Amino acid sequence: MKIIKDSGAKQAGAHSLFVLITVASLAITASACADRNSTSSTSTSASKVDLSPEPVRPLVIAAADFELPIIAKSQSELPVTVKSADDQTVTITDTSRIIVLNDAIAEIVISLGFLKNIIGRDATTTLEMLKPIPKVSSGHDVSAESVLALSPTLVIGDTRSGPPEAMQQLRGAGLAILLTPEVWQLSEIAPRITLLAEALGVAASGKKLLEETQAKIDQALNQATVNKINPRVAFLYVRGTASVFLLGGEGSGADEMIRAAGGIDVGTDLGLASFTPLTTEAIVKANPDIIIVLTLGLKSVGGIDGLLALPGIAQTPAAKTRAVIAVDDELLFSFGPRTGSLIVYLAQSFDTLMTANK
Repeated sequence: MKIIKDSGAKQAGAHSLFVLITVASLAITASACADRNSTSSTSTSASKVDLSPEPVRPLVIAAADFELPIIAKSQSELPVTVKSADDQTVTITDTSRIIVLNDAIAEIVISLGFLKNIIGRDATTTLEMLKPIPKVSSGHDVSAESVLALSPTLVIGDTRSGPPEAMQQLRGAGLAILLTPEVWQLSEIAPRITLLAEALGVAASGKKLLEETQAKIDQALNQATVNKINPRVAFLYVRGTASVFLLGGEGSGADEMIRAAGGIDVGTDLGLASFTPLTTEAIVKANPDIIIVLTLGLKSVGGIDGLLALPGIAQTPAAKTRAVIAVDDELLFSFGPRTGSLIVYLAQSFDTLMTANK
């Protein structure tokens, strides 16, 4: 079962840090849960963006405003044998102590009812409800010693999890290590949910989560096409502290979300690769009406004023109207249970900015 077919390619993912930016005159309403750590059943709803004559920029899309749906856990049927993305056959006999090595994977594991089973995470998994959980990595590099010290029964990552030597050491120690494929397209969400549900022995819960995720994405895509205004949108991956300034294109992951929300990804429109060095010529030629950045990246360049001061950006329509959207890293690239709500929110944000700029 596939969510939606579209084109795209793999990319090196951006990682997460929540940055709180106050937005005056922009009312955001989202379904809220009094206890975010609760495993009771809940449903994700998109935040609403109310139009205001002069919304303060940037508009912020915060992960905290999007609840994870929690599916009642079905009876686990173990042992199970599944195929890891690195062509290894993995037999899983115990899911009582799980380490997650990826934010998006953690979301699905939690949505399937296994929050209380998570006993470790990598440093780039920044979900608020997992903050008390021990880290087993430094940046992207997993420490085999840290993993073994937690005595996990199952470790779940994706094909970026590494280094390879650490993963080999963990497998050599007899641990069940499951790697999923990377996901940068809507069509790849369903296989990942299905694989994880099978690995956890809860295929029935996986089917319910997939149906709910499918329905929300379908609804979001329908809503995004009702009043399609086709803004030209640029995704910029910036890390000012590391002097990294890139313009997203086909396969960035952000391109898929921009298209789904009714926008035109300018990098794809220009035939650019997933990430291309940001130059004055490139951004002026792209001519974006709206710029999307990650919240961590926006902070690294000194906020919206620092972003708009980068070479060439001041010459774009987006800079002239300060039409910038900041999205939490883990939300934009989650490609999971919250993706449908994010598409709706992005579409509303596009409409807010383009209407205000008329």
